[in-house]
Amino acid sequence: MRDESARAAFTEILPPGHEFPAPEPERWYALIEDPAVAVLLAEEGGELLGFSTSGDSREDDADTSVGEIRGLFVSAAHWGHGIGRALMAAALESLRERGYTEASVWSFAANGRANGFYERAGFKRDGAEKTEEVWAHLLEVRYRRSL
Repeated sequence: MRDESARAAFTEILPPGHEFPAPEPERWYALIEDPAVAVLLAEEGGELLGFSTSGDSREDDADTSVGEIRGLFVSAAHWGHGIGRALMAAALESLRERGYTEASVWSFAANGRANGFYERAGFKRDGAEKTEEVWAHLLEVRYRRSL
């Protein structure tokens, strides 16, 4: 589901022919086992519709009051049905319950759909930027909001 959602969201912004990163099952096992990370699932009738991961911020410049939405993916067939909003609300509540007072999330600068979603959820760009080779050095921007 994550790969399908990522391809639907990122194909248009990646350079033509750029290969998507291969799935990393070990990464998912580590996330599930990490007590500092919450994995929330949206499913219906046994079908996975979306998920979010949130927990400690992985950023060097963040103090212990900042939690991070590490990932939020919804099956492209279910975009616009409120699943992302529900997952975001649950992830933010999970961060609040764990004592964080701020949340951050990274997004590709060129991903207008996701950026609009984060902005509607109260996030604002904080000026931090990065690139990663695995994503063709596309510019990523960080968003933050108070909890």
